[in-house]
Amino acid sequence: MFSKPIFKQSVRTNGILWLVITLVASALLSNFIIRFDPEDFSALSVAAEGTQFGAIFSGFGTILGTLETFYKMVAILLGLVYIIFSANNLVVNEVDSGSMAYTLSTPIKRSTVIFTKMAYMVGSIILMFIVLAGVGMGVSELVHHNITGSPITEDVEAAADAMDRNSSYVRDHLYMIKDDEYAMRSGAEARSMDTEAYSQYLDQAILRDSYKAAAAELTKDRKEKYKDDDDMDKDDIEITEEELAMDPSMILNNNDALSAGAKVTGQSLNDYRAFIGKKAAEMTDGKEAHDTKSDESSQLPADASMILSIAAKAGAEAIDTTETNIQDNMSLLKGDAALKAGAEAANVSEDQLKDLINSSMVNAALKSDNAMSFDIETFIWLNVGACLLILAMGSISFFASTVFNRSNQAMILGAGLPFAFFLISMVIEQSDSLENLKYFSLTTLFKTDEILSNGDFGIPLLILGGIAAVLFAISNVIFCRKDLPL
Repeated sequence: MFSKPIFKQSVRTNGILWLVITLVASALLSNFIIRFDPEDFSALSVAAEGTQFGAIFSGFGTILGTLETFYKMVAILLGLVYIIFSANNLVVNEVDSGSMAYTLSTPIKRSTVIFTKMAYMVGSIILMFIVLAGVGMGVSELVHHNITGSPITEDVEAAADAMDRNSSYVRDHLYMIKDDEYAMRSGAEARSMDTEAYSQYLDQAILRDSYKAAAAELTKDRKEKYKDDDDMDKDDIEITEEELAMDPSMILNNNDALSAGAKVTGQSLNDYRAFIGKKAAEMTDGKEAHDTKSDESSQLPADASMILSIAAKAGAEAIDTTETNIQDNMSLLKGDAALKAGAEAANVSEDQLKDLINSSMVNAALKSDNAMSFDIETFIWLNVGACLLILAMGSISFFASTVFNRSNQAMILGAGLPFAFFLISMVIEQSDSLENLKYFSLTTLFKTDEILSNGDFGIPLLILGGIAAVLFAISNVIFCRKDLPL
């Protein structure tokens, strides 16, 4: 059923093409990851809104959103090139050139020949995406350090250098930065923030990381508790940091979760328990889960973006700089002259404006951190989805290669149909009015948006796998029964 000589011959014939396509795809994927900057890519996403490219660039605000574009465009296109040429080389080219006659003149059965060639094609496609997945995670960890933990941002690196400590250790113990004045200044400068806003950001980041650590322990405990309960799915069992932010009291009854959260904050177990108890009480009372002042001047205006825009324009004029410089470094707006001019123009108090500026910088920094986070499971599913799509497309090319005896005839179906599917998906991206075309393309079964949002993408992927299995099986039957010009 399987022939090593034929498999080796298939590798020799198509191995160079596989290597070139895999190297090119790996290089482009690495470039996407290395060049990702949350601020620049988010600006690109915003700029593309309302244009024909809006759908393509809509996810560029996060690193996985950027990789979504790679997998639904670049990876598919390169995969199509590989499967079209390899499918032709494996079967119809050998029939067309007469070399298949020599192969079948040996005691090797037709079923063995076609099964071995099919095994090569399926295996090479799967291996290609295994390599891509490994390269993607490896490069992301080397550049952004976001596989083994939270991303190591520029401020963490700067603070770690200031303290002469390991960046990974400082990332996992952000409270160390607050305890070192020099590290605080270095980190704030790297974030383009003043120390006041940077201190608030660290408080929020430490709280976020403590919730994340506690959530992992709570989830582990629930997995053990419900391991034999078939009615509980993954979403029911998993506790997320967002859920803990809404209800911190869930941590209080689990010592492992308390210990994990306390370790992140640098507090003792009892101090952290009291801290979480206070947070839970604030949520119960309907208060915000961060420190606020008690006087009315601390209440921030609802239309924050408009207030900041007006203040930034007035502040820029007051200190003779550009509004762009103010927006890039909002701490400039907290200078005496800029703050006074901005508050007057926006018709708010200076304290209100300063609070709003701090809040804006903290939120931007937290959003940047979130954009850099790397969900390994989501990334794996992107690779699995792209792999199944290319397998389904490859089964069409392989099917055409077994149906026809001439390469040019096989290319019409084996290359034309997969590329038509790809072009249809590109057309759909350009206009919502053409959405009904999705029913005429296999590419729409690769639902990258559902994968990123952890939605319903399983059944479409099963359909792609089913199409591939059926067409490869039919190809085997056709080749074994057809008349060949031997």
